Amino acid sequence: MSRMDVHSPIPARMATRPADADRVDVRGLVRAIFGRRALILGMMLLCAVLAYLAARQMAPQYTAYAKVLLAPRQVQVNQADAVVSTAEVSEPEVFSEMSVMRSNVLLAALIEQIGLERLEIMVYGAARPAGQRDNRVASLIDAMREDLRITREAESNVVVIRFDQGDPELVAAVANGLADTYIAQQLARQRESVRQATSWIQDLVAEAQAEVERTEIALAAARSQSLAREGASYENANQQLGTLTSELAVARAGLAAAQATYEQLGAILADQGPQELAKAVTSTMLETLLADRLELVRKDEEWARSYDATHPQRVRLADQIAQIDVQIATEAERIIELRGNDVAVAQSRVSSLAASVQELEDRLAGISGNTVDLRRTELEAAAARQYYETLLARLSSATGQDRLQLPEARVIDRAPVPEAPTAPRPKLLGAFGAMLGLTIGLAIAVILEMTRSTFRTRREIEAATGHRVLATLPRVRGRDMRRIVSDLSGKSNSVFGERVRQLKTFLFARKGGRGAQVIMVASSRPGEGKSLVAMALAEMAVLAGKEVVMVDGDLRASKLVKGFGWKPVHDFADFVLERCALDEAILTDDELGINVLPTANHSIQAADELSIDWLKPMMDELKAVYDVVIIDSPPLLDVADGLVLARVADQIVYVVRWDQTTRQAVNEGLEALAALRLGVAGIVLNRADPKYTDSAYGAAYGAYAS
Repeated sequence: MSRMDVHSPIPARMATRPADADRVDVRGLVRAIFGRRALILGMMLLCAVLAYLAARQMAPQYTAYAKVLLAPRQVQVNQADAVVSTAEVSEPEVFSEMSVMRSNVLLAALIEQIGLERLEIMVYGAARPAGQRDNRVASLIDAMREDLRITREAESNVVVIRFDQGDPELVAAVANGLADTYIAQQLARQRESVRQATSWIQDLVAEAQAEVERTEIALAAARSQSLAREGASYENANQQLGTLTSELAVARAGLAAAQATYEQLGAILADQGPQELAKAVTSTMLETLLADRLELVRKDEEWARSYDATHPQRVRLADQIAQIDVQIATEAERIIELRGNDVAVAQSRVSSLAASVQELEDRLAGISGNTVDLRRTELEAAAARQYYETLLARLSSATGQDRLQLPEARVIDRAPVPEAPTAPRPKLLGAFGAMLGLTIGLAIAVILEMTRSTFRTRREIEAATGHRVLATLPRVRGRDMRRIVSDLSGKSNSVFGERVRQLKTFLFARKGGRGAQVIMVASSRPGEGKSLVAMALAEMAVLAGKEVVMVDGDLRASKLVKGFGWKPVHDFADFVLERCALDEAILTDDELGINVLPTANHSIQAADELSIDWLKPMMDELKAVYDVVIIDSPPLLDVADGLVLARVADQIVYVVRWDQTTRQAVNEGLEALAALRLGVAGIVLNRADPKYTDSAYGAAYGAYAS
């Protein structure tokens, strides 16, 4: 691998397609919110306490409910029978009645009933100064309307009257009083309407009575004149005609029945013989003859079993049967003759009645021409009488109805005196405050997360920088770097060890296993765990059988010597200032198996002496002895030493601390390297919360797949 391949920023860029900038990591957002649970719980507790204390300072409010049913089923008493009213109320009428309940007329009547001063004390806390009563009532009505709620219960005809105030007895009195006053005024209006209607009907009855008297006198005079001319009244003749017509219809029906019976019996006699006729009519004699004949036939059948027809006994029986047949035929003919006589009698009656009807019709035709005026007079009298009777019935029904009137509404639920205030409710307001605090806390957490300028996931870093994340190292408990690194030899299969092994594998794979290489571990700012990453990478290389030398390149503020307890005779600064040879400045940590070029004495002079002219030969000399040279670089944005060291490195690993290193710092550090045409092999996300990171195998797979 050539140096241009390593230092050029182009191959360090990821070849994959860019991430969607608008994509929201929902799981990450939820984890971030959960991570700020202390803030959210604190905000919930604060808002709940404030709401509870505020509720305790409020004056108690009591609520009373009364319910009124509009247009209930009613029983109204009139002159005839009791009638059940089932009138339906339309929706506009319901809302109209609700407006009536809020009207100033109704509220003014309620104020007079309960008392102006008493209500003023309830609403205002004290009675108003003496003033014009109308103005006080108007002001009180406006104030009461603010606490009055008139609503409809679902889609029913039930109206709910609700009143809220601080006096429990008065709120119940107002709710019940408003319902009672509404019904009382409604009943008063109905009674007044009935009284006005009764007075009007009485005037009409007097006029109708005079008209009836006039038409009755005229009818009596007309009837006298008609009787004198015709000798009989038209009504009597007409009644007789009706009677005769009815009798004629009955006679014709009897004639038709007799004729049908006569013809039917004649047909049976002609077609089927006297014996079948005897079966069709009711005759004692025929029934007897038929019974005797059946008995003789039976006896003949008994004799026929033993003797033929010439036997004397059978001959005698045959003669007897023949005599009975003759008697049956004679009786049948007599019956037919009787039915013929019935037909003749019916025909005679029909003819007589028809002649009488015709005669009476001729008489009525003569009378009707003379009774036109009489008939007109009768109709006028009947109409006047019917109108008079109708008015009398209405007057009788209306009389006393003002006392029998029922309101078109009734109270179905009276408001009891409330025992406990409905508002404020400290516990409920406290719960509401907690919910408000939860909302505010969540909003703050989301805002903090959305405006966060640090990195938490591999995807965020890769999307912002264009460089792949080689490994995500989890946060390790404890501050003893030496113990953390030494544990890798015995616990290399831990999550931290697997992630470091992943980093080592990727870096060594890029070199292809050919020759030694210089790997620099850099960061933007101090405190990002760069030194621990460098030492852990060195230890993992040692465990892989590599000869490793660790170069402590921070000549200004290194903490490796103190952190690992080394006691060098000479250090890197001595070598830079030519106080010792290179091999004299290198020490070996026998426990870790790592060779170290430490920086024990911080020297600005030595840092100023750093130069690529002698650093490159030094690195070549180290690479000739060791398989891997790891440089722990100083922060790139604090001092320029790291940029000098970066120019002699084969690969650069950039360390970013989880949720602490800002995006600006990372971009500035990468831009500084890019300005020198130096690229990075990849980025290490250090000290990550395991809940926010991908699995070790998932991250490794993503790195190799890239």
